[in-house]
Amino acid sequence: MKMTMIHRLMLQIAVLATVGTAVGLLQARAQDPSAPPPPPPPGQVGPEHGRGGPGGMRGNQVEFLTKKLSLTPDQATQVKAIEDDSRKQMMALREDTSIAGSDKRAKMMDIHKAAQEKIRALLTDDQKTKYDALQAEMRERMENRRGGPGAPPPPPPPPAPQQ
Repeated sequence: MKMTMIHRLMLQIAVLATVGTAVGLLQARAQDPSAPPPPPPPGQVGPEHGRGGPGGMRGNQVEFLTKKLSLTPDQATQVKAIEDDSRKQMMALREDTSIAGSDKRAKMMDIHKAAQEKIRALLTDDQKTKYDALQAEMRERMENRRGGPGAPPPPPPPPAPQQ
């Protein structure tokens, strides 16, 4: 009986010590200014690391387009549905191991283009003009990153040396 009480007491002390150490480590890490910021939650991309670059349309397309094109709530809802559908198609395509890489890229481009056409169809004439300008700006940015129109993609990085 006494032995059981001693074991229980020692277990409680061990648990408290472990929890106390973990809390202390978390507090120290939170106060460390050199610690890297935590990654964004899944499905979200930070503004400086957005897919499509800083200020690009890929981080949160609905929010971006709502701001830039003054989308109505109904338009924003429809754009979100289009974005969700194309994301699901892209994910399914990425997971499909039966399709070659170059074919996947072509199909992804088709999915992206179809989504753009669906979004454009929702817009007023004034919004279409702004949307087209945004698209042209994005294309220009991409071309500048790749070295001009029609430039081949950058070569893959060299393999890491084996030790």
